[in-house]
Formats: sequence, structure tokens, C-alpha cells
Amino acid sequence: MCKKIFYFVSFIFVLSLAFANGAKATDPNLVGHWPLDDGAGDVVVDVSGNGNDGTIYNINAGLGLDGSVWVDDAERGAVVSFLGTAEGAYVRAGTIPQMTLTNDFTWIFWAKQNAENTANNDIILGNRKDENAVDFVPRQFIKFTPTKFEWHMNGNGDDNLEYDDIPADIWLHHAVVKTADQLTYYRDGVASSSGVITQALDFPQPLFFGGDNEGAEGENWNGSMSDVRIYDRALTGLEILAAMENVERIDMQVPYAIKTPVIDGQVDGIWAIASTQSFVPLEDPADGSGTWQVLYDEENLYVIVDVTDDSLQNDSTSSWQDDSVEVYFDGGNTKLSTPLSGDDHQYTFGWTADDIQGTNITGYTDGIEQAQVTTETGWRIEIKMPWLSIQGAAPLAGDLIGIDCYYNDDDDGGDSREGKMLSISTVEGWNDASQWGTAILDVIPEPVDPGTDGLAAYYALENNTEDSSGNGLHGTIVGNPTYVNGPADYGMAMEFDGESYVDCGFDPRLDITGPISMSIWMQPGTDGSIETAPLCKADSVRGWSWQLRYGWNTDKPTIMGFQFNGTDNRVWVYVNQEMAVGEWYHVAGAHDGETVKCYLDGMETDSAPMTSIVGGPSSLLIGSDGWRSDWIGAIDEVAIYNRGLSASEVLYLAGY
Repeated sequence: MCKKIFYFVSFIFVLSLAFANGAKATDPNLVGHWPLDDGAGDVVVDVSGNGNDGTIYNINAGLGLDGSVWVDDAERGAVVSFLGTAEGAYVRAGTIPQMTLTNDFTWIFWAKQNAENTANNDIILGNRKDENAVDFVPRQFIKFTPTKFEWHMNGNGDDNLEYDDIPADIWLHHAVVKTADQLTYYRDGVASSSGVITQALDFPQPLFFGGDNEGAEGENWNGSMSDVRIYDRALTGLEILAAMENVERIDMQVPYAIKTPVIDGQVDGIWAIASTQSFVPLEDPADGSGTWQVLYDEENLYVIVDVTDDSLQNDSTSSWQDDSVEVYFDGGNTKLSTPLSGDDHQYTFGWTADDIQGTNITGYTDGIEQAQVTTETGWRIEIKMPWLSIQGAAPLAGDLIGIDCYYNDDDDGGDSREGKMLSISTVEGWNDASQWGTAILDVIPEPVDPGTDGLAAYYALENNTEDSSGNGLHGTIVGNPTYVNGPADYGMAMEFDGESYVDCGFDPRLDITGPISMSIWMQPGTDGSIETAPLCKADSVRGWSWQLRYGWNTDKPTIMGFQFNGTDNRVWVYVNQEMAVGEWYHVAGAHDGETVKCYLDGMETDSAPMTSIVGGPSSLLIGSDGWRSDWIGAIDEVAIYNRGLSASEVLYLAGY
């Protein structure tokens, strides 16, 4: 049941460079920036202000006309290209400083690899040997290759950062970010892998683009490159996206709503995936403060605003003079500073008002819905804004939009407001889209079938308790559960009465102490006020490893979550919302050896650091917590994996 997928790929690499002339850059953190769009000559200009121009060697050994290194690319314009042979072109551009376990750097670039590239250790950026094509002693180097980021010291590549092989004939944005001893790899703005380095390097390293000067045994790369930037700090994910989009900044990512929020003023679980933006509060936060969030899908833009306001007023004909929320939308992120026109709109929603007021909204309000509720500290408004109304076209993942939110505060009634709160804007900009924030529409999640890789046990509960994984770990019924209809498209399920469960026994293949994932469909038959649990590997006598249960004796007593008996300490991750009686939910936990995450209906809801789990002889139980707090409700499709599932795989198991 996959939705239409838009692919949005980003690749980012993090390092930092020190250069010989030491000139001060305009951006103190930008050490070098080579657009690689010069189009002619044997020099690539550094536009950072540091004067670290690069030299092209073998300029007539590229992929362009008559072997030129310069190529006029249909997507990127003028780019530099590399032939991928020992005699091929390469660029020498400064020096990578000595890399320690404490300094931070960022390396960002665009690259398109040719299908003819066959080597897996070619130098896209970095080096293999020193200036004279001789190994450092001890041997050490840093290079970004088509298959991994290689961090070598003493001939030891244990600190290499792995990532998916780079596909051919497509422009990708590449990066690795170094934060002290942590490396994070991005592809088209999406963090794809991470690792820890354990060894510092002894020497600065030469920086090459597209290969180095190793002669006949070189590791030169075959492809094209554009827009290389080096920083001496670790950029954030939003800063990497801004560099990729070539804009000054991006203030927020807008997640795709795989589950449409109900426009009722209540905070549905889907809102947990959206980042939270805050208003700049008034002098007294009780008088005025609050937050707002944004989601999108192919049909609509969704906004929810939660306001703290101790005096709510609505007695004016103009909503901006009363307590009201102003939503600003800039279609295409044009950032025009002229009075609002085109797809630049100001929408004003007054407290308890049904109408929509604002500037430049005539003809742009069709289908907009809002719902308001009064809260203990103020009020909340939830808004649905159809794309076809506000900008006339559906968006694609990766699109930029301008967006911001203000709040008008009226404390004493009458046709005057006493205060106004801004959020992303640093100055009042109600009629100036150039002052509003910039958002990027996030990638649409793609479900991926996890298949049988790492599948330890699978209980479909299709009128039996057999393990369909092929491992023969069949369950035994205790008590008298019955079979009922499961979630849509999943056939039958098992219903438990609070005095029944399924004992799947103890088996070393289920005694998983490292990476592990659990997936289950459940339908509560009672709320969390009654001690009842759907799944565990636990026993009141033989000990426990983990449980899926309500958070009894915690600060979340009615919230479902996974509790792990970690080797360092007990760890909880929660679904973070109450589950309605009679409704089907998909819950999953995924532990990759470092972090454990909880998912509800395919959406990540919580995470926590965790290394390993305490093993032991307890059984896997379906419908119990191991202490006879047996489940009341239905259960279906229970799966246990001996690896950490990805978010895309969890999405698939959740039925998308």
C-alpha cells in the first residue's frame, strides 16, 4: 500500500582544511569554496575570500570536448570532469589539516559518477599519498570514495565509514560531518550512516579532487564534480540542506504526513514527527508565548499553533486587533520584499472567529479549514491549507517554501492590541516575504520490505500459533484465547481475555542481546489504567530481557512503551500517546546496537541510547508481561528480528 514516492537525495561530507596563505575568509568558518564553474583554464577559483585557488593537472584528460576537463552539464552548468585513468585530470587545492579526535570540520560537494567507473576505492576527494606520491610514515590518509569514507592510520582502516555504493550517472550531493570523534554521512541532505573514529592522524594531508598524483598505479576517479565547500566546524543538517539548495539558510524541514491529521484542534500522534518552532515570548510568558508546527502531503499544508495567553479577547471587526494567529505563506520561496503579491499571503485567524482575514488572500482561501480549542493555558488552532488554493500547484519533496507565524495579543479588549510575538522573523515583516522563514519539504518516506533478513520468529496468528519464519519456534496456547478479524488486509488475529497468553518458549535464537527489532499489531480491549501487556521476553522467576507494556510505576502510567533490561541500566521508549480501546495500532521497537527507537503506526515516537540487553532463559510470551499481567484485547502479526530495522522497513510492516 505504498504512496507515490518522490526521491530526494543528498550527500554531504564533512572535513576542514587549513591552507598555506592563511587569508581570512568572509565567513570565518568557510575555509574554501570552489564552485568549479570556471569553464576554462587550469585554475579553479576559491570564492571564500581565502585565496585558496586550486590547480588542474592534465587539463586535456577530462570528459569534455576533445578531452577537456571542462563540461557544460545540462543540470549543473559548467563543471569539472575527470577521466579516471593514471594520466587523467585531477585538482590540487590546499591542505587538509591534521585531524584529531576533538576538532570539527565539514566537507560538502556535488558529484556525478560515470557508469564506466569500476574501482571502488578511487579518490573523489582527499588523498592516498603525500605530495611526492610516497606513503606517510606511519601510513595514513583520508579519502572519500565511491563505496566508503576511508579514514586510515597505521594501515588500519577500522575507522572507515560505510555507506551505500554511489549509483552512476546521477548528480548527488555528498558529505561527511566530523564532530570530534563522530562522523556522519549524508546523501541529499539525509543522514545515511554514522560512526566513531578511534585514531587521530599525525600529519596534515594534501587535498585532491578527482584523484591524486600517484602515476600509473593511481586511484583516479571517473566522473564530474561541482560546488565543493570546506568548513572548519560541523554544519547542522539544515545548514547542509541550505548549501545543497544554494540558499542563505533553511529554518525548518516540513515532514510528510503519512497519516493525515484530523482537523479538530487535538494533537494527533502524527504531529510528533514535526519540528517545533517557538514564538519570541512577551515579557511575561503567561501573557504571551507558544509554539507552532507544520506538516504536508500531496493535497495540503497543515499548521498547528499552541498559544499561552492568560487573557483571551475577540471584540473587534479586524482580527489582528484581537488575539489572533497570523500564518504567512510564500509560494516558491520567492522572498519578495515588495508588498504581498502572487503566491505571498498573510492569513489571520482570530480567537473564536470563523472567518479568515489577511492580506492578498482573495481567491486563495478555498478549502481552508480550521479548528480551535481552549486549553488550560490559552488556546490551540489547527489549520488545513490546500496547495491548489494557496499556490495553485501540488508540491514535490525538496521544494522550498517561505513560511512564518506571528501572534497578536489583545489583553484588554477594544480595537487595539497590546503585543505581538514573532517567531522565525527577527523584525516585523507582515507585508515583506523576504523577512519570513524558509522551509524545505522533506522526503516522502518509502516503505521497504524487510523480508526474511534477520527474521528470528514470525507469528501471523492466522488461526494458529505457528512460527512462519521457517525456524520452527512455534507457540503454545495457555488459557482460552479466541480468533477474530485482524487489521484490514491481515486476515485473522488472536483475542486475549486477560487470563490467556501464548508461550513461544526459550530458544537461543530468541535470546537476542545485541541489535533486535519487534513488530506487533495490537487492539487494546481496555485502557492503560489496567495492568495488561501484549508482548515480552520475561519471566517472574527466570528473569527478563524486555517487555512491551504500559508504563506502570513511571511518569507515563497509561502510555505503552518498550522497557529493556539493558546491561547499563533500564531503558524505556514510549509510543507517547494514549491508545484508544477498540482501535488497531502497529507498534515497533528497533535497536541498532547504539540507539533504540519506538514507532507507532510507522512513525518514530521516542528514542534512547542503549548498548546491549541482558539475556537469560525466559520465554518469548505473546499476550503477557511475564508476571501474569495478561493482555486484554487482540494481537496480530508478531515479528522478532535479530537486527535493527530501518524506519522504511518499519513503515512497510505498519501497512504502508
